[in-house]
Amino acid sequence: MLHNAEVEFARYLYAVYPPPMPWMPWLSVCIAPDGHVLDSEAFATFEEADLVTYRAQAVLFDSLVQQVEIKHALAADGALH
Repeated sequence: MLHNAEVEFARYLYAVYPPPMPWMPWLSVCIAPDGHVLDSEAFATFEEADLVTYRAQAVLFDSLVQQVEIKHALAADGALH
């Protein structure tokens, strides 16, 4: 089951972009497999952007694991009926 969540997780793109100008912020971005931007947030430092990106990845992965577990439970329940 974990493998399925890992495969799905790999389809998402997380990136931290540096400021194009010294006075501009760092940008953390999450892009869905279909190309839509799911989240984008500006930060004063790379460390802030990187930390929030890491936490967002953990939340997404946990969510995907839960989705896979629910699908497997429903499939197993359906097989019993």
